[in-house]
Amino acid sequence: MEVIMRGVRGSIANPSPDTSFYGGNTACVELRTDGGALLFFDAGTGLRDAGDNLPGSGECHIFISHGHADHIMGLWFFNPIHSPDWTIHLYLPDWLAHVPDHFHKAGLFPVPFPLLKGSILRHPLTAGETVIIGKGKGRVTVESFAVCHPGGGLGYRVRADASLVVYTGDHEIAGTPESRAEAETMLRGADIAVVDAMYGREDYVPGWGHSTWEDWLDAAAKAGTRNLVLTHHEPRRSDRELDALDCRVREIVQSGQLNVYAAREGMRFAPSGPIPFTRFGSDWLILFLEEISRYRDINAVLDRILAKAREITHADAGTIFLAEGDELVFAYTHNDSLFPVENAYKHAYAAVRMPVSTYSIAGYVALSKISLNLADVRCLPFGVPYGFNSAFDESTNYRTVSMLTLPFFDKMGQVSGILQLINSLDPRTGRPCPFTPAMEFNARLLAREVSSALEHSVLERKGIYGILRMAAVHDPCETGPHAERVGSIAAELYQCWAGKRKDTPDRERIRYEKNRIRLAAMLHDIGKVGISDLILKKPGKLTDEEFAVMRGHTAIGASILAEDVSDMAGLAGDIALYHHQKWNGRGYPAINGKTPAGEAIPLGARITAIADVFDALVSPRCYKQPWSFEDALDLLRREAGEHFDPELVECMAAIRDLLPLIYERFPDTPQEEGGEGAAK
Repeated sequence: MEVIMRGVRGSIANPSPDTSFYGGNTACVELRTDGGALLFFDAGTGLRDAGDNLPGSGECHIFISHGHADHIMGLWFFNPIHSPDWTIHLYLPDWLAHVPDHFHKAGLFPVPFPLLKGSILRHPLTAGETVIIGKGKGRVTVESFAVCHPGGGLGYRVRADASLVVYTGDHEIAGTPESRAEAETMLRGADIAVVDAMYGREDYVPGWGHSTWEDWLDAAAKAGTRNLVLTHHEPRRSDRELDALDCRVREIVQSGQLNVYAAREGMRFAPSGPIPFTRFGSDWLILFLEEISRYRDINAVLDRILAKAREITHADAGTIFLAEGDELVFAYTHNDSLFPVENAYKHAYAAVRMPVSTYSIAGYVALSKISLNLADVRCLPFGVPYGFNSAFDESTNYRTVSMLTLPFFDKMGQVSGILQLINSLDPRTGRPCPFTPAMEFNARLLAREVSSALEHSVLERKGIYGILRMAAVHDPCETGPHAERVGSIAAELYQCWAGKRKDTPDRERIRYEKNRIRLAAMLHDIGKVGISDLILKKPGKLTDEEFAVMRGHTAIGASILAEDVSDMAGLAGDIALYHHQKWNGRGYPAINGKTPAGEAIPLGARITAIADVFDALVSPRCYKQPWSFEDALDLLRREAGEHFDPELVECMAAIRDLLPLIYERFPDTPQEEGGEGAAK
């Protein structure tokens, strides 16, 4: 069984910027059973949206609680009633049997109800009457009961799939023991109860036929209700006010068996609770933008963007491509079916490129600058210029079905990247289903708002490359690819080290520190800009005096980076100053005649020392052949406890499988090689 909130407002629809998160549509609740029965409770404006997501034919059952406009207005805009391929069973309180006809006679809709194309069967109900839908295991029983509301009304208790769902419609719990007892009776044993909580006790209006959320909490707790859904929100109640209500009810019931939720459109429930529903407030996008503003490393930014995009669309997998000229470069990926999200970083170094062309879906989106929401990539519309490349699916036994692909734009309106989300998973079955229009809207909103953060990260990386190009004028070994490799190795070393600690930081802290270390390590040799070319490019061995000058690049680098006012300044300065310091204290520089040793050397510098030496060993130079990875790792092991932190050397061996990927992603480009004086 699945219960979906389609309309959550009371009295009058209020679609406005202040209500867009929780929704502005009036009362409508959709219920789908495991046996395939489709039921709706009330036909407020939320019913229209529900009808837009139904197939071209079928059968459904609509139960009306009472005849006020906010509970029936959507009926005339429900797609199935205009289709001859649909059968609609309409259940109304018996005193309202002719309301649909009177609606036309009063001039409220141009077409008489009997002339609508759908097969509409009316069933008048009285309080206490039971409706049975289906047979056997798929049997659904709907029992009506009287509620307290001006003009009268019915609520409904639905039994199906060994579960009980209660829908009260509009109901006022008056301040009498009898009224409270009746409310408890309504809710007794319910797995899910959707109730009218239009008021709080501070704004309750007696006699208007609506209850306070506090009264429902009391009744539900006594009745043993498992999940209480507060709906029929006062139309002027803003998203921020409902955020506060949701937080407040959680605080009140956090230690009990009762789960309480402020309803919002699109929320889905199973008898065990929301499926799957991450509780976040209407300011989720603002909070997310604040979160990623802390990151300067593009890998961390991409990871966070992709994680959030998948969260709001229930996507099983996703990839972000960055645009470079006329190519799309694979930048980051998640795939829950193939690897856990915490291991996604291992796939961030894949050197995959594809042309910006109509041959691929991502390429077409980059070229056309329009989004594509495809229900099934294996059944594309006839004549479209793009196609689905199944090579990845075939090589991994993965099966791509639905796909949502949309562009990121820079400030000039040019495509800077592509977000591709794969297989929105049905919360109940776990099977791929199409991305809904609401999911597409939220993903496009996210892509629009994070484009500036993405662009800032790209510019940050370009700025570092500019500094490195300046350093490369003096020392050709200090190239962008060298710095990228050192930064990447350092970042992965840190993640491995942090994950093994007994006092392991939380995942968010590890992610943040990894972001800082990657960028800081890239600048480890920036101080060489202050060393004479006569020394850096000397073809022979350096004299003692020249080597003493050469050692000064660490202090020069630290002084340059001290001008940086960002949160990375201290870390980058420590790395620049201490990355030639040895674990045994015999390296350089000397501070007040002493050199730090062991853990007194800053962690970032100990990490970068290993990454820098490893890259120098395995990279070709005019004065030596490149070492193999194994030979370089053997040297690190021999020097563990002398030159290098032994714990970090173990971590270097642990990330062995990542090293070839890093070198494939950041290969050396043809260039002049430095002389012997450039050697570390």
